[in-house]
Amino acid sequence: MKQTIDKSTLRKLDLKEMGRRIRSKREYLGFSRENLAEALEVSPQFIADIEYGNKGVSIKRLYMLSQILQVSADYILAGERQD
Repeated sequence: MKQTIDKSTLRKLDLKEMGRRIRSKREYLGFSRENLAEALEVSPQFIADIEYGNKGVSIKRLYMLSQILQVSADYILAGERQD
C-alpha cells in the first residue's frame, strides 16, 4: 500500500527566525560576525544576510554552524532544543 504525505502538516522554514537564533547564539558565545565568517569561510556580509533572514545556508555550512555554535541543526532550523 502506497503512503501519502500530508504537506499541510509540514512546518515552513522561517529564515528570519533562524537568523535570530544564529545571531543570538553567536553573540552569547562572544563571536563577532567577522570571527564567524572566517570560521565558515564566507564574508561578514554573508553572515549578516543569514542573520537578517535574507539568505539560507548550505548543508555543509549548517553542519559547521551547529558545531561552532554548539547547538543542533534542529535548533538552528526550527528552534528545537535537545537538552
